[in-house]
Amino acid sequence: MKLGSLSLCMIVLVLGLASCIPKTVIRSTPGPSTSAGLPGYRAEDPKKALEKYSRHLQTTKPGDAGRQEAWSKTVGSAVQLGEFDLAERNLQAWKAESRNATASWEWNQANAQLLLARKGQDAYSSYLIDMVGRKDMDWTTREAAGMELVDYFWNKPEYGLAFDALGLVYGAAPDNDAKGALESTALTRAESLSSEELQKVLDGALGADRNAYPWSMVVWAQSMKLLARDKANWAAVWPSLSTIVRTGGLANRDFFAGNLRSLEQQFGTVSQSLVLLLPLSGPYSQVGWKIAKGADAAWRESRAQTAAPAIKLINTESPTFLDELKALEGSSIVGGPLRKEIWEKIRVSGLHRSLRFMTFMPSVEDEGLEGWRFFSSPEDQVRALIRWCEQLGITSYAVLYPQDRFGTAMSQVFQDQARMLGASVPVVRGYEVENPPGWTKAVASVLGASGDKDAMNPEPPFQAVFMPDSLFRVQQLAPLFHYFEETRLLFLGPQLWSQGLPDAKLEMQYFGLTVFPGAWSPDLSSQSAQNLKRGMQEGGGEEPDLWAALGYDFVRFCALVGGAQTSAEAFNRALAEAAARMPWSIAPMHWDGGKVSQDMFLFQPTQTGMVQADLAKIQQTREMRQIRREERRTQLEEKRKKEAKQ
Repeated sequence: MKLGSLSLCMIVLVLGLASCIPKTVIRSTPGPSTSAGLPGYRAEDPKKALEKYSRHLQTTKPGDAGRQEAWSKTVGSAVQLGEFDLAERNLQAWKAESRNATASWEWNQANAQLLLARKGQDAYSSYLIDMVGRKDMDWTTREAAGMELVDYFWNKPEYGLAFDALGLVYGAAPDNDAKGALESTALTRAESLSSEELQKVLDGALGADRNAYPWSMVVWAQSMKLLARDKANWAAVWPSLSTIVRTGGLANRDFFAGNLRSLEQQFGTVSQSLVLLLPLSGPYSQVGWKIAKGADAAWRESRAQTAAPAIKLINTESPTFLDELKALEGSSIVGGPLRKEIWEKIRVSGLHRSLRFMTFMPSVEDEGLEGWRFFSSPEDQVRALIRWCEQLGITSYAVLYPQDRFGTAMSQVFQDQARMLGASVPVVRGYEVENPPGWTKAVASVLGASGDKDAMNPEPPFQAVFMPDSLFRVQQLAPLFHYFEETRLLFLGPQLWSQGLPDAKLEMQYFGLTVFPGAWSPDLSSQSAQNLKRGMQEGGGEEPDLWAALGYDFVRFCALVGGAQTSAEAFNRALAEAAARMPWSIAPMHWDGGKVSQDMFLFQPTQTGMVQADLAKIQQTREMRQIRREERRTQLEEKRKKEAKQ
């Protein structure tokens, strides 16, 4: 690739964007350049400036020319001299003289500079942020306040905070003309930074939607720099550019789309083929079709904005599914399968070496080499529980598990993860699923309880109990802890509990301190979750769930990954980069060396479903129950004293 042609393309992009936006938008006027960080008037010695402009105010009267500038310079000079009380008096005198002073940018800028000098960055930032959001001021003044904050952070330099401030101004912009100008500003600033600086900005934007302004401008600039460095990066940057055009919501979308088309003409269109390998008949078909419907919602959403590739469905219950996979051309990404026995057939056939399988399974062999996952693992569930409990000061756990395959495996996962995260598990106890009468003995063993109602149980060496069983059986186990007068323990469960909630009819006195993980929240308010809900309604009126969200995010995620990676290492890098840019509707996933982990949500059960776990409410309930525990201890001690006197 000739560097000159791409550089020209980049220049055309910036100049073209500048030409398609209004030239009359007024921003804050940058102050004179100085070597110090404190903004203000420094064109001359501040002491002489203060004398000069104070004298002007004394020899002129309100309404005369130059008084507004004189007030501004007296305040600024006083701030530079550290005469904050004098600066405040001048501000108030200025306000008293001019009825409209407080509506002007000049007065507010002087006040902001005084706040910065006197009270520091937080007060300064808060003042300017408040101004940006004020609807009683004209847009020119509000924009100037925002750009003052942008310039302040840019000059520190704290580029990430500067782009954050640009995002704040953009969100308050009254129309597309104003937004278009801000897009030009953000892109120009991003282009002025090195590729390394841009990457630092993106790495520091934790949780930000990289496909939305202002981060989309950073990603666009970074992508262009990567292309300028090596045209072989085209396959890696195309998904980001394409997604920004499709979903970025930019005022200048048509312009960016035109530039993307020009790049595609120069470097070629990156082709992508998607396949969903799902059970579309048989006992698991309900789950398979939910995933397919979520994927369809994502495809229809993309099709409305670009020519999205079709998604091929293959039914794993069909006797010909392996032949259908063999007939696929190119390096297709396959979403699925769901079940281990299907994956084993694929491995025996050797197809996992010619296709990229993103399985919807909790584990796969040789992950990151010959198979990948797009699903949470038992380790993800346990890590989410333990890290959430850390916020409550809980560091010690018991495990009470059913002696079946699932319970035994989850018990071991919990112990392993607790050890890795620095927590302790002093008590581990199993129980026979087929022997409910023995469950009381198991709970008593965990608590070290004697069953004597006139004696307190010993203080347990743990603060939470992990119970990897169905919610149905836990409903029978939980009351036993209360029977032995231990109500303070936090009950922790697996994601499995969410499946049993709709019909559980919980007795909430036993489940006030209960938490379990999940990958999907029905109450999530993110834009992606809202788009999914709308897409599902338009596609047939169904409510989204975890499986629909999984299909929806899979299609959108693959659009970011692209499809031109020729090695597992390149595919792994693409997964990690796409995950950082992905606006998730489910709990966020991350890839490291091709191995995925998911930052799962935490929930509490209710009689009507599940709600996101409330840390403060849980803590308050624990404290109240501890008080009742002490009251019970006092009651028993008084009883023993009375009996001793008799």
